[in-house]
Amino acid sequence: MCHVLAEVLDAVLYRSLRMINQIPFLSKLPFWKKNILDNGAETIAKFVDKIISDRRHGHSNSMSDGPDLLDLLLSTVDNEGESFTNQEIKTHALTFVLAGSETTGNLMVWIFYILMTHDQVSKACQQEIDQVIPNNIDELTNEHLSKLVICEAIINETLRLYPSAPLFIRRCIHEHTIGTEENQLNIPVGTDIFINSYILHRRSDLWPRPLEFDYTRWLRDTKNDLKPKLVHPFAYLPFAAGSRNCIGQNFALLEAKIMLAMLVQQCHFKLIPGQKIIPEVKITLRTKYGLLANITKRQI
Repeated sequence: MCHVLAEVLDAVLYRSLRMINQIPFLSKLPFWKKNILDNGAETIAKFVDKIISDRRHGHSNSMSDGPDLLDLLLSTVDNEGESFTNQEIKTHALTFVLAGSETTGNLMVWIFYILMTHDQVSKACQQEIDQVIPNNIDELTNEHLSKLVICEAIINETLRLYPSAPLFIRRCIHEHTIGTEENQLNIPVGTDIFINSYILHRRSDLWPRPLEFDYTRWLRDTKNDLKPKLVHPFAYLPFAAGSRNCIGQNFALLEAKIMLAMLVQQCHFKLIPGQKIIPEVKITLRTKYGLLANITKRQI
C-alpha cells in the first residue's frame, strides 16, 4: 500500500506541475500518468473502505489504549444528530493519513539532519530536553511540552528552510492587481496561483540571513514573553494560510515535538559522511537520496 501511495503522490505532482488538470479535455486523456493515478486511487479507496467496514461491523479494534481516529469518526454526529457516511469518513481519514504521514516524516528527517550538522543546535536541544523531561517518566504531559521552547523554535526554523509541503495552490475569486505602478500584474478571476514557500522562506527582503539556520529568531522575548514579529504576516507559510490552511497544523507540530523529545532523550545520532543531501520536491520536500545515520542509545 505504501508503494501505491507513493506512486499516486508522484503522479499528482507530475500532472499538477504541467497544469494538466486545469485543462478539462487534457485531464481526461489516458496520458501523463493518468492510469497510475486512477488505478492507485481505486486501490487506496478499496483498502480504506474495507478498514471502515471491518471496524463498523466489529471485525477490528483500535490498537491504542483509547479510541483512535477511526473510532472518533464513526461515533461523531453532526448538528442534526446524523452520523458521518462511509464516504465522509473515508474523506476525513484520507485527509489526515495522506497529508500527515509523509509531511511529518520528512519534517523529522530534516530536523535530525540539522541536529547532526549543527553541534550548537544539537547541544541546546539536548540540554533543554534533559532539563525538562525526567529520564524515568512514563509519558509526556502538556506541561512538559510547553517548556520545550528551544525544540519548538528548532521545528519552526526547520520548517522555514525545509517546508514539508512547499507548493500549494490558490484560486483567485476576485480580480486583483498587485505590484508597483511601474510593474503591475493583473490577476483575473479563476486564475490558479502556485505558491512556493521554499523560495518565500529564503527571501532576503523578508528574512535576515535567510540561508542561515538560526532557531533563536523564533524564541520569545524574555522581557515581555511575546513571539517575534514577522516582517510580513504571510512571510512564513509552512502550513499555508487563511481558511484553507492545513487542518492538521497543530497536530503535526505537537507530534513533531513529542517525537523530537523522545528520540533526542534516548538516542544519539551521527551523520554518515560522504552523502549528497539534496532537497527534492515530490509533493513533499524530501532528501533525494535519503539520509543515512548511525543511531546509538544514549547512556543517561
